[in-house]
Amino acid sequence: MLFEFLEIFRTEVLALAEEKTLKLAGPLPSSVELRKGLPLFYDHLISYLKGTHGGQNETKIVHGAAGHGKELLRLNYTLSHVVHSYGSMCQAVTELAQRKNKSIVPQEFNDLNMCLDIAIASAVSEFQYRAVQASEEREVQHLGFLVHELRNALSSATIAHDMMKQGLVGTGGSTSKVLGENLLRMRDLTDRSLSEVRMRADPEVHIEQFRLNTLVDQIILTAQSEAKNKNQSLSNDINISIELETDRQLVLSAIANLTQNALKYSKIGGRISIRAGYAGENVIIEVQDECGGIQPDTMKSLFKPFASGGFDRSGLGLGLTIVQRAVLLLQGEITIINLPDRGCAFRIDLPKKLVTKPLNRASSGEKSAQPKSEN
Repeated sequence: MLFEFLEIFRTEVLALAEEKTLKLAGPLPSSVELRKGLPLFYDHLISYLKGTHGGQNETKIVHGAAGHGKELLRLNYTLSHVVHSYGSMCQAVTELAQRKNKSIVPQEFNDLNMCLDIAIASAVSEFQYRAVQASEEREVQHLGFLVHELRNALSSATIAHDMMKQGLVGTGGSTSKVLGENLLRMRDLTDRSLSEVRMRADPEVHIEQFRLNTLVDQIILTAQSEAKNKNQSLSNDINISIELETDRQLVLSAIANLTQNALKYSKIGGRISIRAGYAGENVIIEVQDECGGIQPDTMKSLFKPFASGGFDRSGLGLGLTIVQRAVLLLQGEITIINLPDRGCAFRIDLPKKLVTKPLNRASSGEKSAQPKSEN
């Protein structure tokens, strides 16, 4: 009987299944809870094949697999991992049975596959449910942060305006500066939110040919006022001959958000430089700041919404997330180069001429292209 074989060779089957699962997972993390998943399914499978406890075994398989799917999502695994983790169990059973010259009769094999189907369906359903739930929670958090930031900026601007209106302060002093800064803050929040909405609502690219130097001039012109407040300098070191044939608005959004990030975290009197050059069929764009460098353990979380890499925690932290999404749509890559005690450089590698292809939408829980980092 198959259940007897599974009881005798429990250690060997689970070790083989774990070996296959680890190969599939690669560098992804594990946990005590995750390692319990397949052994738990294994024990429920044996009970089912024995025919003990009736329909309770199916319920146990469902609940156990749901917990396994939930843990896989928490550890950033994909739907593919969910399915193949149980597939590895089936492969381990059949491979070891062949080694031990154990024949599995059709009915037992059907029962094995049925239990796997139940487990996979339950794990996938829980994985997708939790992924959607997490996405909705992030949306609510996003909206809450946005409203909070806009309210703070509006409140400060209103107070400054009222003081000037009542003649309590002059129009050229520090109160006027507060008003201007908060108006710029509201504009920045609105622009970034609109960029994010556009990339979600219309993820298709709109290709046109343009000079990169001219686009960066536009970004610097817009950012000059903010740079002046911290006595910072902005330089466009891009040769006028460099051209791109891609989505101009997405390139603008990516570079503008990197520039805003550089202004925010660079020291007073710091220098922010934007440069670019050809590299074969690609264009490398680099925004370098003087933020003092980034801690290695911070670099991985920089592109997550609401993350902030410095002491100034104001703002949504959405800028770098928008950059990552824009670069992904442009079929490019982004790299962070850490310059300890000086600053860092964000390097974007884009195709010089974008060739459109069907958009590969990652399903819930699937990981998209991640930024690379260099120390």
